Amino acid sequence: MSNDTQVKATRDEMRSKLLSKHKPKAELITVFGVDVEFRQPTLEAILNARDNDDVKSRTVDMIIQYAYVPGTDEQVFETPDREQILKWPFGEDMLKVQQTITKLTGVDINDAEKELKSDPLGE
Repeated sequence: MSNDTQVKATRDEMRSKLLSKHKPKAELITVFGVDVEFRQPTLEAILNARDNDDVKSRTVDMIIQYAYVPGTDEQVFETPDREQILKWPFGEDMLKVQQTITKLTGVDINDAEKELKSDPLGE
């Protein structure tokens, strides 16, 4: 269909589709020998994370909130797990987690932080 003959959706149809529940993208990775499903964060989670200047806390929060038992709605971690997560060795597995979060958000966290800090209108 060309653009000239394409039927355009009405405002109500557009709103219905845009405001319906959308399934987040997911990525299955192996972390320390265990398969974990990471899911795409919500807009709200990303905006809330921007309010947290503590990179350490923000990173652990993303792991806790978006790591799931594969194929379920059960989260792997709970808030009391944060201290143990912080003790994980930083290496290939942690890089895989970071790359997965970057892929699911479409945002390179380090580049985004640099850009926010250089933005004269940003706080």
